Amino acid sequence: MVMRRRGWLPVAVGIGIGLNTVRLRARLHALEVIEAVEIDAGEKAAPGTARSSPYVLLCAPGLALTPGQRRAAEAHAHRHGLEVLDLVPAELAAHRVLDLARMVEPATYRAARLARGRGAFQAVLVDRGVLARTGLPAAADPRLVERSELTDFADAELVAVIQVCKRHAAASTDLAVLPGLAGRVRDDGATRLPVQRAAYAWEPARRVLPALRDGAILLGAASNPPAALAALGMSWLQPVIVGGGRVRVTSGTLRRSALTRRRAAAAQLRGSGGRLRELFGAPPNPSARPTAAAAPVGGPSPRRPNPAELARRRAGYRADLAGGLDRFFERPRNTCPWCGGGELSARLLGRDVAQGKPGEFRYDRCASCGHVFQNPRLSLAGLEFYYRDFYDGLGATALEEVFGFSPEPYLDRARQAIPTPRNWLDVGGGHGHFCNVARTVWPGTRFDALDIGAGIEEAARRRWVDHAYRGFFPELAAEVKGRYDVISMFHYLEHTRDPRAELDAAAAVLEPGGHLLIEVPNPDSPAARLYGALWPGWLIPQHQHLMPAANVAVALQERGFAVQETRFGEVHQKGDPVMALYGLLQRLAPSPSAAWRTAAVPRRAWAARALTAAALVPAFAGGLVLDEVSRPYLTSGSRANAYRILARRL
Repeated sequence: MVMRRRGWLPVAVGIGIGLNTVRLRARLHALEVIEAVEIDAGEKAAPGTARSSPYVLLCAPGLALTPGQRRAAEAHAHRHGLEVLDLVPAELAAHRVLDLARMVEPATYRAARLARGRGAFQAVLVDRGVLARTGLPAAADPRLVERSELTDFADAELVAVIQVCKRHAAASTDLAVLPGLAGRVRDDGATRLPVQRAAYAWEPARRVLPALRDGAILLGAASNPPAALAALGMSWLQPVIVGGGRVRVTSGTLRRSALTRRRAAAAQLRGSGGRLRELFGAPPNPSARPTAAAAPVGGPSPRRPNPAELARRRAGYRADLAGGLDRFFERPRNTCPWCGGGELSARLLGRDVAQGKPGEFRYDRCASCGHVFQNPRLSLAGLEFYYRDFYDGLGATALEEVFGFSPEPYLDRARQAIPTPRNWLDVGGGHGHFCNVARTVWPGTRFDALDIGAGIEEAARRRWVDHAYRGFFPELAAEVKGRYDVISMFHYLEHTRDPRAELDAAAAVLEPGGHLLIEVPNPDSPAARLYGALWPGWLIPQHQHLMPAANVAVALQERGFAVQETRFGEVHQKGDPVMALYGLLQRLAPSPSAAWRTAAVPRRAWAARALTAAALVPAFAGGLVLDEVSRPYLTSGSRANAYRILARRL
């Protein structure tokens, strides 16, 4: 009976391969094909020589564009307003055809402002201005003085190049097939694993799905040999069908593609120990040679920080901790910072579970107004210590992935029932993700942003914001007074030392008729009670104040605002159960590679973290289910874990 049931596995897999083949073929058929152009004899310069062109060509070894192909590619980029154009060879190895179709959705790629940079990773045309803004090493290469192309990029290095360039040209990056351009004549798939590791650094499951498919076929092969052979045959022919009409499979690569495509899977199994160390935070290999893919511009790789930088930061943390934690706190207060009430009670005691830095933090609640605040609060030195390497430094790459995971929250925040804004200031703008996405809702609006961190300057370099102010909002209020008709504060007030002063600044900056948009965690949400100190809305110790919605509404009215809407429901943010479990993992088995920790026996600490994480896997799966099941309850009434207020200046 078991064997007969297994016989359905290859049938199901075969159906899945067929449906996926149709999907992937539609993707590649959405690729545009670059039109050929005529060139004069005088223009037939040798490939690579410098000429008057705003573009630089970066490509893998062995690839070269003819003058006609280069001219056609540049004409296509200019005609479509592109600053970055990934050139897809019209002929590719079988495994590359599939990888291209799996990695990118050409129909939506350009418009998706937060999409990861993806492509064929063979050749990319980059505007010189964009390349300069990225800070990539190629931008400073002295050879570009005499040449207009560089041809010594490994495939995995081009992954990093395209990812960085997409961020700096969020809505002007695209792909197109270049007729006549062929990939390497001999492509045995040796570079496939490094490319997949770089491209799927934050999507490890994507790298194992083909192996699961093959495993299912083999598991049912004995029970249903014809179906297993049919499924394997469909898998073998898949590249030809997917690429047909747009990207041809290189002659000869299809014959050996079954082995070539599984070489990467075998290599991944052999290197599974190393990937577990990356996943659970084992110390990096100090002898590893950094490459452009392993250390992309803007920060270290997702799992392996630069060893020298990690050592430098570790020494700094040791010096800070040697002086004790007392200097990181101010004196406790005995009155509420919101209403002045003197009846306070302990709301919770918690630790930093996001980073795992040392210290215990108390939050009190005012009996008069319900305001919850950190008591004692962090000093300026404490704020610097606990914020360090979270939004920037060692944490920059991870936060980039968190903030760029989905555009939907930013779109929801931007879609407000207000007159078309002329100038919008996002206070606490971080790295500019909201401003970048909100342009799709308000394309004619100027979006500026303000923050105290270095990320706001990176947002300006990417042109995600039109202008960046770095500093404290109350101190810059006089400078920006009267310039904006909308000010937003998304998950900002809870971080500030004095939220009421921030509201004073907003009232001073906005003219009558201007709008203020605020979104903050809801301390009265059932999630805050259910998950205790592990609730991500507390974000201990960064969040210093958590205000009930009624308190904020009254404070706005006192400052000359009319509250137009207080919204809970759809403002609710997903992920509380999973993030609480991650906090539990951090508490039970902190990462041994964190710069602020020194494990006596690193391997033992790593093993403890790996085993703890493995034990929590069923709980994480249950957390995903709980998140969905509890959503209808939490999004009704005022139970959401966050709320948003829209107010108009009178």
